[in-house]
Amino acid sequence: MLGRNGDIVERSGHDNPVDAPDGQADTQPMATSGNGHRPSDAPGAEQVTDAWTQSQRGETCGACRVGTEQATNVGKNGSATTRKSPEPGPAPTAVSPQNGKVFRFKWNEDRYAAENYEDLGKRLSEGGDLYRSAVVGGGLLQVFRDGTARAISRGKDLAPLIADRIRVRRFKDGEDKGDRIPSSHLDDALHAECFLHHFLPVDQVTNTPLYLPGYKLTKRGYNDGGPGYRILYMGPVPDVAEGMDTINTFLDVMAFETDADRANTIAAGLTVLLCNHWPGGKPIVVVTATKSHGGKDTIIVFITGTGKSVSISFQATNWAFERSFVGAINSNRDANVVVVENVRPDRNDSVIASAFLERYATDPKPFLFSTGTGNPIRIRNDIVVAVSTNSGKLSADIMNRDLPIHLHPVGDVADRKPRIGNPKHEFLPTHRDQIAAEFRGMIERWKAAGQPLDEEVQHPFTEWAKVIGGILKANGITGFLANYGTRKTLDDPIRQALGLLGAYEFEKAVNDAEKGWRRASDWGSLAKKLGLIRVLIPERDRENEASRTRAMGIVLSNHEQETFIVEDDLHRLTLRLEKARRRQGNKEAKVHYRFKLLGMESLSKEDVPEIAVADDILRDSP
Repeated sequence: MLGRNGDIVERSGHDNPVDAPDGQADTQPMATSGNGHRPSDAPGAEQVTDAWTQSQRGETCGACRVGTEQATNVGKNGSATTRKSPEPGPAPTAVSPQNGKVFRFKWNEDRYAAENYEDLGKRLSEGGDLYRSAVVGGGLLQVFRDGTARAISRGKDLAPLIADRIRVRRFKDGEDKGDRIPSSHLDDALHAECFLHHFLPVDQVTNTPLYLPGYKLTKRGYNDGGPGYRILYMGPVPDVAEGMDTINTFLDVMAFETDADRANTIAAGLTVLLCNHWPGGKPIVVVTATKSHGGKDTIIVFITGTGKSVSISFQATNWAFERSFVGAINSNRDANVVVVENVRPDRNDSVIASAFLERYATDPKPFLFSTGTGNPIRIRNDIVVAVSTNSGKLSADIMNRDLPIHLHPVGDVADRKPRIGNPKHEFLPTHRDQIAAEFRGMIERWKAAGQPLDEEVQHPFTEWAKVIGGILKANGITGFLANYGTRKTLDDPIRQALGLLGAYEFEKAVNDAEKGWRRASDWGSLAKKLGLIRVLIPERDRENEASRTRAMGIVLSNHEQETFIVEDDLHRLTLRLEKARRRQGNKEAKVHYRFKLLGMESLSKEDVPEIAVADDILRDSP
């Protein structure tokens, strides 16, 4: 069983029964179920009694029969006696399968409530399978042998557990008031320090190995890494593998658009493995593809690895999506990844946006509540959110928080026959443990190198990017987040349209700096010529030229000094939008805008599909 320090140990009860004062038991037995025996799925010793075997078969041992059945007690002289149950008189008792001793608990309401809470907590803590939840107001966690946990946050949740483990008699004014502790007292106890301090605090119960501060791998049992890192790991001793052969074998068959998308996929897998780090500072993993069945879900299965995920559907209505998200977390507290599948914009929206998702990604301890999803809770943000989409553009707020992975499969995906078999349904299930071991090996090699940080990578989540970038570099992987600016341009319809405006003008910007400057009205006319008005100008501002000019000036000003990466037929351009007050001749100085060329590279033949994307946008824009 799990000892008081969290180690997995063998344990038996004391041999000598003692007289029990108020609030105390006659002995200190093993954790017991309702019949006085050790629960089947509590972490504990492997000893099993005949009575325990009976209960597993659905039978009832003699100590637990009620009505006209007989119950066995141990007399003061050690001899067994029998009696009919229930009868008035002494409190009913339970028999410990370890030593056959009798124990009972006296709840005396003539004492201070805190004294009863103190003694009840001490008694329950001896079972070894109850822990204090680190969630504010979370009460206790009952941990089962398979690594799952049950929250006990209300008195009505605690009452059956007490009935299973302790024979209680409640006294008031010296009189026996029955065998039930009022729920109001149990509610209070679950929030009282005098009760809770008997239980080791736990931030997470998991079968998946996690990392403590300093990136130390969890050991089996209780790991106290301080607040936020008190982890009860119930799984086997984790393997650490040399090399990345299995990871690379999988990645080689996926249709990544660029090497950066491949590097970002490895980064996403590392982020899930280190999901209990950087609360409120981890990106949303956004997996996009040019066509259906392009491999988005397969990538998410890969990055989840040996962790647990829960999938939900995206709802364009914010409150409906929040309700679905909160319900999924409440029902899957051990999930490492929440997958938002096949996200599409609402028919009235041009971009995919979610105020709740944007807020959740940056909140270290989000407050989760939605009608119909249970009690409100505040949790540590240890979950990685992964979004998959084929269509639609993402809002700027989501893109500023994302880790982009883009797939560009060529040809009919139904005709693909990867050499590794079906990646999602055959390769990954077979090799998931080896892949996880190779990810852990990457972290160990980084640690052996002194945990160097990547000081060059740029991302709003700075600490996360530096650590993940450092791990990748220590393992010889380059290109991390190299597509961050490109995907921001391509996935944001406004930024993409502005980039196309700049690309159209780039030759003038190169040959003559003066010709690169335009008034907002001129940029508006060019946008109309290229069919970009509906993307750049809100419908309410398209009524006349004056309103279009005003709206265009607002859009340009809002993106001042931003960088755009865009492609024309032959080149990939890096442009920066600049704004200045300029005078033409003797006229009054007025605001002008231009796209300054920062860099240009020739496209190879392999980059041609991306040109088609840009051409389609121009051709299809109304």
